[in-house]
Amino acid sequence: MTPVQAEKRLVELRAQIARDDELYYKKAKPEISDFEYDANKRELEDLEKQFPQFAAPDSPSRVIGDDRVQGFKEVAHRQKMLSLDNTYNEAELRGFHARLVRLIGTPNLTYTVEPKIDGLAVSVTYEDGRFVRAVTRGKGDRGDDVTANVSTIKTLPHRLHGVAPKVIEIRGEIYFTAVEFQRINAERAAAGEDLYANPRNFAAGTVKLLDSTEVARRKLEIVLYSLGFCEPAVVESQTDLQKKLKAWGLPVVEKYWTVDGIDEAWAAIGELDRLRHDFAYGTDGAVVKLNDFAQQRDAGTTDKAPRWAIAYKFKPDTARTRLLGITIQVGKTGILSPVAELSPVVLAGSTIARATLHNEDEIRRKDIRIGDLVEIEKAGEVIPAVLQSFPDERPRGAQEFDLFAAVGGKCPVCGGKIARLEVAAEGAEGVAWKCQNYDCAAQRAGRLGFFCSRRALAIDGVGGVVAAKLVELNHVQDPPDLYHVTLETLATLNLGTTEEPRIFGEKNATKVVVAREAARELPLEKWLYALSVPDVGETTARELGRRHRTFAELASSPLLHAVLKKAELVAQREWEAPASRRNPAKSDEDKARRKELCARLEAEIAALDAGPLAGVPADIGPAVAGSTLEFFASAPGQRLLAKLRALRIDPRGTVPTAGVFTGKTLVLTGTLPRLKREEAEQKILAAGGKVSGSVSKKTSYVLAGDDAGSKLEKAKELGVRVIDEAEFLRLLK
Repeated sequence: MTPVQAEKRLVELRAQIARDDELYYKKAKPEISDFEYDANKRELEDLEKQFPQFAAPDSPSRVIGDDRVQGFKEVAHRQKMLSLDNTYNEAELRGFHARLVRLIGTPNLTYTVEPKIDGLAVSVTYEDGRFVRAVTRGKGDRGDDVTANVSTIKTLPHRLHGVAPKVIEIRGEIYFTAVEFQRINAERAAAGEDLYANPRNFAAGTVKLLDSTEVARRKLEIVLYSLGFCEPAVVESQTDLQKKLKAWGLPVVEKYWTVDGIDEAWAAIGELDRLRHDFAYGTDGAVVKLNDFAQQRDAGTTDKAPRWAIAYKFKPDTARTRLLGITIQVGKTGILSPVAELSPVVLAGSTIARATLHNEDEIRRKDIRIGDLVEIEKAGEVIPAVLQSFPDERPRGAQEFDLFAAVGGKCPVCGGKIARLEVAAEGAEGVAWKCQNYDCAAQRAGRLGFFCSRRALAIDGVGGVVAAKLVELNHVQDPPDLYHVTLETLATLNLGTTEEPRIFGEKNATKVVVAREAARELPLEKWLYALSVPDVGETTARELGRRHRTFAELASSPLLHAVLKKAELVAQREWEAPASRRNPAKSDEDKARRKELCARLEAEIAALDAGPLAGVPADIGPAVAGSTLEFFASAPGQRLLAKLRALRIDPRGTVPTAGVFTGKTLVLTGTLPRLKREEAEQKILAAGGKVSGSVSKKTSYVLAGDDAGSKLEKAKELGVRVIDEAEFLRLLK
């Protein structure tokens, strides 16, 4: 490779890795496998060594991936939180050992071998034995404060057992068990929603939610295995640390090995590979560490990784098979998603006949064509994905996949127009083809399933198959039409075929009727979320529900118009700024005029922030404001509102008013005798209060039910008043 070629390739690699880092760390939606990513990093490092004149101080090879996102307070780590160098082969692992022998000055090195957990890295801090903080790795020296969300993890004790150091940072990994991940995906499938791709990305996305109540519902887990800052020092080896962590009552790795030399370490890696599929957490490798902390200090670190540890990455389970065809599915938002139809093959104990292809751009990037021999893997050991094709074995005449041509330029379900758009729908962020017909049967079925899902109106039983059948038989056009479907019609619904009938049954039908009547009493935020308003997720729906009393008020919301006005003013200010790159001032006179105009615009923006937009969170931005107003002004939106009025369904927002909890913060813990958690939260908000996910000195009350855990203990420690449901209801009266 010539220097010119090398420089060009380095630019390409850095741009590709920067994009993949953004998708992995910031959005938790990677588009390539770890193996592909690591191969790109390795190529980058090799080229920078070969052509040092093109090395850059901010190269991805020299910095730690940054997982910080907006909405969280940044906190400094007392001791820098590094990443790990990794390898996929035995020779490089032995090279790691040889370097340490030279650094330490002895061949007699003891290692620990631990599972490499496929989760989100986090550092938890205990002071005087009490849990005080959880912070993501961030960019190494500082990360996002996710204490409220991590506090919801039931296996993480809020007080260490026994004697503990004055201050200790303990590093670990947050993850989902396979059982919990499959439970959540089963719910989403029943509701016609896109499935989450793998547990690691879903865990990362969950930890970064701004609503800790939703985090609690998802049942995260944590495992701890490494030491950061500790004062005073209490352990001097990795083996001692593992014993201490267990004695303190912390969740630890299920198995680890303490071995002498690299031969024993390699044998332990092989044993771990055989055992890891039975662990509660996903593992994608083994971490080999010098056991002795003094030797660790002697070995030192680079800017991004310790020299005394390395991750040996297991190659993912893959298989090769033939791509027989590509079918197109249509989701509730109208996104057209390609699915690979495969010649059945056994992979990781399962027979795989279908796999995700993500989107058309991904198919073209990987040059995948019908008839190709392809390699598939279980992404995160759960959902199969197509990794690559093998052009050398491609059948003659195989054509590039063209989604528009494949569907004849129209929606495969309703025959309506499709358009290639920038979308931000869950699971389909980026450029995608979208059906433009709001009344498409696939979208109608998806919206009905979502409308009835647990996170929406909790009308159990109306999942994917039932929703599709109700739409197919024209019983339901819009979700509110479910209220017109009689008990008899539901009970006799045939979910099978004429030859092999599968009747829904009276018992299931009765549950649906009871649940839909109960849903009438749910607040505005739940109904808003359930109606699948574009760009309005669960957190945004909650914020809108706290600021509007009815659908009618929301449909013409002055607040949303103010959000749009502010966005317009900000854009104008940026354009008129004298130093604007796109529109620079042409003269001193022009510069003075525009400076004066910008001052006026700034004053208008400040007036909005101090007036109608005071306290409005970033969740309610111009995209949300625009799509919400547009939706309720559209024919489908007006039709939905008319149907709700005809059904006499008029949900109320939880707009805070002066009440018994005005200016007070409450924390809920345990199971209440009568009230569901959401009902209690709505009552608190309606009485002017706030709901928090963690207990602090600023907490006014802890509302405790049965099986209250660490939050109750912390309340007692801090002297926070604890009330039960009966006292809570008395206060409200």
